[in-house]
Amino acid sequence: MLPSLHRNLLLLTGLLSSAALSLVLAVDAAPASAAPVVQILKIEATADSDWSPPSHFGLGPSTPGAIEDVHYINKADCRAITAASNPRIKVSWTWAPSLALGSTYTGITKVAPRGKSCVETALQESDSGSACIVNAEVTYQLGKTYSFEVDMVDVIGPATTCDEKVEQDAFLYMLVNDQASVGVNQAVVAFKSKITVDLAGPVAPTISSVTPGGENLRVVWTHGDPDAVSGSYVYWAEMAFDASQVQSGAAKVSKSDKLTSTSHQISALTNGKTYHVAVVSVDSHDNESDFSALYSGAPIEVLDGWQYYRDAGGTEEGGFAPCSAAATPAPAGWWLGLGTVVALLALRRRKRLAAQGLVAVAAVPLLAAMALTARPAQAASPLTGSMDFRVTRYTPGIDNAFTGKAKPYNDVFADPTWQFGVTYDSRLWDRFGTLSAGVGFNYWTQTGKGVVKATAEASGDTTSLQIMPLSVDLVYRFDVLAERWAIPFVPYAKIGLLYSVWWMRNGIDEIATATDSSGTEREAVGGTGGWHGTVGLRFMLDVLEPQAQRSFDIEMGVNHSYLFGEYQTTKVDDFGSGKSFDLSDDLFVFGLSFDL
Repeated sequence: MLPSLHRNLLLLTGLLSSAALSLVLAVDAAPASAAPVVQILKIEATADSDWSPPSHFGLGPSTPGAIEDVHYINKADCRAITAASNPRIKVSWTWAPSLALGSTYTGITKVAPRGKSCVETALQESDSGSACIVNAEVTYQLGKTYSFEVDMVDVIGPATTCDEKVEQDAFLYMLVNDQASVGVNQAVVAFKSKITVDLAGPVAPTISSVTPGGENLRVVWTHGDPDAVSGSYVYWAEMAFDASQVQSGAAKVSKSDKLTSTSHQISALTNGKTYHVAVVSVDSHDNESDFSALYSGAPIEVLDGWQYYRDAGGTEEGGFAPCSAAATPAPAGWWLGLGTVVALLALRRRKRLAAQGLVAVAAVPLLAAMALTARPAQAASPLTGSMDFRVTRYTPGIDNAFTGKAKPYNDVFADPTWQFGVTYDSRLWDRFGTLSAGVGFNYWTQTGKGVVKATAEASGDTTSLQIMPLSVDLVYRFDVLAERWAIPFVPYAKIGLLYSVWWMRNGIDEIATATDSSGTEREAVGGTGGWHGTVGLRFMLDVLEPQAQRSFDIEMGVNHSYLFGEYQTTKVDDFGSGKSFDLSDDLFVFGLSFDL
């Protein structure tokens, strides 16, 4: 036992002695291996400079010791430098050694113009046979901050025109001798910071089309090298122009913001006046390409959906009112007020509506999976209301008010499109079936083409119509079959009031306007009231997977889930008013329902 313990103690002593010896040797060798590391702290204009480096040049601290810390100059910067009389910058930097040493080091800074380089293995003040610009050799103390000045004309080259269409690198060198070396030419620890001088620029784009619209031109183009492009600018003017005129300020042109798409609508133009258009590509260094070929176009008079409707004899005047024949349109319509009252009444018993509304949204994937595990028997959650998520194809009956050949809606918008909605109702009575009061929200939009006034042909301008039907409803559901005899069908009927808020947009995506014969400007925004009646049938999904639905109720408070289909007739024309849109339609509606 004792010999074994003795051997272990000897072994431990040997290990500790070896570690201590290694530490001593490492400390003794530290000065020889503690190579300094450079960090650029700041780049700024000198006090007497008449050129300031832009932020994209890279003005902040570099990563200590990072090789080729990158800055860049583009064509616009190059022109600004050549136009300045004293474009100088000051580079502030420091040595950041891995160990805090008090020694001093001999060092030197150098500048290599674009396309050139400096020797990295010597501190001599001259690099024979090169274009390197070498500053005086000095002594540096580790940890302190130093600076040197750089003439930016030396960086870009004094003979440059800034139009060489090349990308070359210039370098700033900070060199220091290795303290472990001896002799006149000690080994050198080198750091260089790269300045990319990008005078190349991307390839000029090609304009595909300039399409006239109402007070606008739509320009479409393609890039010759999309991978080298970060965006585009569109230039336009009433007179022909070229790049030199734009650069010198001789041509008065307008310019878009930087665009990431390959199309642009120039708006606020004058119909009938010719405009000249060019496009340039922009690279990641904000260099603009040469101008594309110059195109021209003249905006034309285009009727958007609202103007075309009014020109066809439409009598809707816009504005919100419970009946558009009223002398003064109400700001929101009493339909909205009535809806609010009914909504408050319907929701008075709902303490968990917000949470269960989110639950209902989550129900679709949960029901599709049908993978919930069974739970022990537990009483059903209170059943106080229902929520529907619904979809239908809708076409407003705007053309119903016209006789003869006039069909302004069909000419501009044509096809039906999808309307989506949600309704919620709260139970008022449930003795034999259930009677509920509720509210509904729906949204529908359709986009068409404006009509050229001179030719009655479709234009390149888009025009859109949005309708947002709001409803207050009274619903009766004959759920006796499902509740008492487990027959999974629930017939129902619904009747209610509708108030459809609507608006139209023109070719420049603004609310459309039209001026009538009296000189009054009519905005394409308003509301139309009416009513709707519905008959429908629900199919209870509980029968497909009872345990899943039971767990759904326990987990989420959803008592029953349904698929439903219904037929709905709507009459939305302000009860026959002659000054309102007819937004009526007969609909087949489908969706998912949840008893909450």
